[in-house]
Amino acid sequence: MKSQWVNIVVNNKEVEAYVAQPEGEGPFPGVVVAMHVFGIDKFVQGKCDALAKEGYIAVAPYLFHRSGISNHQLTSYKFEDPKRREVAMPLKDSLKDSEIIDDMLGALDHLKGMSNSNSSFGVTGFCIGGRIAYLMSVNSTEFKACADFYGVDIDLGWGEEPSPLSLTKNLQCPVIGFFGDLDQNPSYGDVDGLQAELKAQGKEFIFHRYPKAQHAFNDPYNPVRYDPDASNDAWPKLIDFFDKAMKN
Repeated sequence: MKSQWVNIVVNNKEVEAYVAQPEGEGPFPGVVVAMHVFGIDKFVQGKCDALAKEGYIAVAPYLFHRSGISNHQLTSYKFEDPKRREVAMPLKDSLKDSEIIDDMLGALDHLKGMSNSNSSFGVTGFCIGGRIAYLMSVNSTEFKACADFYGVDIDLGWGEEPSPLSLTKNLQCPVIGFFGDLDQNPSYGDVDGLQAELKAQGKEFIFHRYPKAQHAFNDPYNPVRYDPDASNDAWPKLIDFFDKAMKN
């Protein structure tokens, strides 16, 4: 695989994004990857790289670009530095769903414009990105699959928009979800609520829930919460899900 930083265009503004893609001419399916609250760091880049190794073009836009804090600045803090959270959490609180949708669709447009891309697209993300992946799947019909890794605040709208949960009726693609039962956001009850709404609306989904896992269980750079057993179980399931939705 190969990777690079590029500028995508969102409402006539250049936005930094990380792109990983397979070797070869393709064409390949694509995945828009929504970052976690700590930006496009080694963890998110690694997941994009892992998707590329499985035959997907992955594009991850930097979603805090309106803040004045660059991705380089955000990702320069060490894990144990308290400033890491002090900087990241207000950035998360400044996000608005309408702007997020613009950013993610800008990344999708970039994918569409790549010469080695086909017309099959999915969306995934981690932490805030899991929520954003679900947000995109209920606001756009362009995705053939959605993968939510422990998405936070699924029942809350950011800005003046309705919550992603309340828009579940609009979902037109299958969803796979990965959740740790020890997580506090989304809590065990939050996941139950999302599952119940998907069932009530007759949507296609499958959830994998890990009894001993916490939030961020698949981030190997998080020494507190990383759970290799859960992480190693989840990733092949994600790839199988994407392959069935976008390659068959």
